[in-house]
Amino acid sequence: MCLLLIAYRQHPRYPLLLLANRDEFYQRPTAPARPWGDSPITAGRDLEAGGTWLGVTPTGRVAAVTNIREPGAPEPARVLSRGEIPVNFLTGDQPPADYAAGLPASRYRGFNALLFDHRASTPLVCAGNRHLPFAMVPGVHGISNGAPDAPWPKVTHGCQALSALVAAMPSKVDMETFVAPALTLLANDTRAADVQLPDTGVGLAMERALSPIFVRIDNEDGIRDDSPLHQGYGTRASTLVAVDSSGGVQLWEQTYIDGRVSGDLRHFSYPAN
Repeated sequence: MCLLLIAYRQHPRYPLLLLANRDEFYQRPTAPARPWGDSPITAGRDLEAGGTWLGVTPTGRVAAVTNIREPGAPEPARVLSRGEIPVNFLTGDQPPADYAAGLPASRYRGFNALLFDHRASTPLVCAGNRHLPFAMVPGVHGISNGAPDAPWPKVTHGCQALSALVAAMPSKVDMETFVAPALTLLANDTRAADVQLPDTGVGLAMERALSPIFVRIDNEDGIRDDSPLHQGYGTRASTLVAVDSSGGVQLWEQTYIDGRVSGDLRHFSYPAN
């Protein structure tokens, strides 16, 4: 369960500003964001399946993936890991639209994938296997674990907050005007009122626990005793990406465990060639 908040062509200097939370089991082995020695990718790494949830390259390519919350859906034949979708895009050179069209979508569980390349004629594409790939229009968008821009509380509130943040930003991102307020936005753990919750088939207690922008599930949330969420589940990483108009890219990552900051804020910067 994750959240992507996207400001596309909303700032005169930065065509893409991306804020993301990765929610995952605390016990799932993960490496923090860093350059991958065997490829051009800078990203966190899922050490269980080998992929990533969000990454960038020095050439200004960006990719991210979220899963679709659909309990009981059958597993595809010869199922592939969704974490390879960003990896394969980032290590290749296909334009986003071409890559999206060629994905073996039926081999994955439900997903949304964000694909960006500032050099492409269609720079920003949302791929998926519960909808056809489409070019994203300029604006502020949110993708969680349903349809893109579905009006889930975390998506609606996150987009509103990101719109206000971008409107107040000066000409250049820095810690005070972008990074700190963006991380504060992603740390919002306010749960939605029951009347605002989607019904995705996981039960009311879990809908409540998963409703904040920043997720932390504990044993007092009323989750069924046989649920794997009792192993510990919540937001593991908050990631920020800024791509400037010349293709320079920056990535910041803050990791968490059990709802608390874990490790220093990581920053990677790749000026345009």
